[in-house]
Amino acid sequence: MKNLFSLPRAAFLVLLAALLALGWLAHDDYGISWDEHTQLEIGQTNYRYVVKGDPGLYELKDRHYGALFEIFLVRAAAQGSSRDLYLSRHWWTFLAFVGGVAGFFLLLEKITRRGGLALTGCLLLVLSPRIFADAFYNSKDIPFLSACIWAMLALLHFLEKPGWRRAALLAFASAVMIALRMPGIFIIGVALALLAREGLAGRLGFARAAALAAGYLLLSAALAVGFYPVLWRDPLGEFRQALVLMANFPNDNSVLYQGRYIAPQELPWHYLPVWIGITTPIAYLILAAVAAAATFAGWLKQPRRLLAAESTPWLVVSLWLFAPWLAVLLLRSALYDGWRQMFFIYPALVVFAVRGWDGLAGALSSRVGYYSAGRWLSGLALAVLLLPAALWMAREHPFQNLYFNRLAGTDMQTVKMNFDLDYWGLSHRQGLEALLRLDPRSRIKIYADSPVALRNAAILYPKDEQRLEFVDQIEQADYFIGNYRWHREDYPYNDEVYAVWMGNARVLSIFRLRAGQSP
Repeated sequence: MKNLFSLPRAAFLVLLAALLALGWLAHDDYGISWDEHTQLEIGQTNYRYVVKGDPGLYELKDRHYGALFEIFLVRAAAQGSSRDLYLSRHWWTFLAFVGGVAGFFLLLEKITRRGGLALTGCLLLVLSPRIFADAFYNSKDIPFLSACIWAMLALLHFLEKPGWRRAALLAFASAVMIALRMPGIFIIGVALALLAREGLAGRLGFARAAALAAGYLLLSAALAVGFYPVLWRDPLGEFRQALVLMANFPNDNSVLYQGRYIAPQELPWHYLPVWIGITTPIAYLILAAVAAAATFAGWLKQPRRLLAAESTPWLVVSLWLFAPWLAVLLLRSALYDGWRQMFFIYPALVVFAVRGWDGLAGALSSRVGYYSAGRWLSGLALAVLLLPAALWMAREHPFQNLYFNRLAGTDMQTVKMNFDLDYWGLSHRQGLEALLRLDPRSRIKIYADSPVALRNAAILYPKDEQRLEFVDQIEQADYFIGNYRWHREDYPYNDEVYAVWMGNARVLSIFRLRAGQSP
């Protein structure tokens, strides 16, 4: 009972309640991302297939995307206006993130055996600007991140005491991961590798390890098929196609990386670590790097420690962090739009950061002569660590998705010349709302440089949405709106009536095209 109602757990429940309240207040503030319309279509098409057997699923271009969460959203999201629909989707997506935070606390408790460190890790995860922003509108990568956390918790639970019930729980968690996004299949490789290690270490007989592995594989496959409607008709054939798609996604949109537009299939090996490095608070990176380096150095010095039971959690976390990246390199898989496809490895980085923080806090406490002062000093250091990210997120709300640290460049205009800023197109919502305030006419004609502007109109109040008319020819428009994606340079128009800024860089601009028009 003491452990169940410990002070860190009580503090975590307070954090969780505060996070829910914050999410409810903030979920109305974000725009519609580039992919949300596609995700909605995936969910609706899969739902019609599940409920009515509609074969239209097999004609859908994106049918191999994992649809488990999208099917849930079809039932859970509000069915009123388009605004109600998207705001509801944002809220449910945020709840999926909150569920991941809860699982992360339990995971860190299991790894560190200390509730205070688990609470610290949850704060690091929540106060990660890009993760927090995507937690509202990214219904692909955020639920997958949360599912990955719970799957890793199930894996550690299984490895503590391998048995059939725990293998079944792990199989369920693995199948959910796969049904959310096909890259979730990596959990199976990690689980089998660590199960084989248990046999090599002598903690588990090889016959029992082989039986558990076979049972886990079969149950994972059966559940994955059950959770993945597109596999129902031809499991092997569709699964093979999904794997091919995962490795070679047909995306032709170039990516701005280090000042050059590069095809997603031709990105260099350092694309992922650089993007993580420039969009994660630097203090988190330093803590994680120090802890990871110390962990790997210990294994290199004493390789037999890799088989020791106390190394199991850190092997799991290391494989979680690095195996997917290595798979991307070996398969030459396409990455795009920053590193959102790989958000699911970020909690592993945070686990290492927590270990780094534990070492730093211990060093600070050891320099103080008595226990109480050491705790206060550690608490002060933690506040210094977390406060910059928290203040930035509050100040720049709701544009946390535009966070870059100083490693990206000396100012935001420099960053803009080298990396994609608002690739999701979320700033269009603020632009359209500003234009509606500036121009009182009942009909406003707009020419947009991307379809995401039209999609963001769907989150406006219906009476406001009806005032906007998007035209195909710029000659017909009263205004031009653009968010500089694939267009680093200034637009060739002079009469700017509104702009979204991040630092000294324009993120979105609206130009009046006809003299004499409002505003």
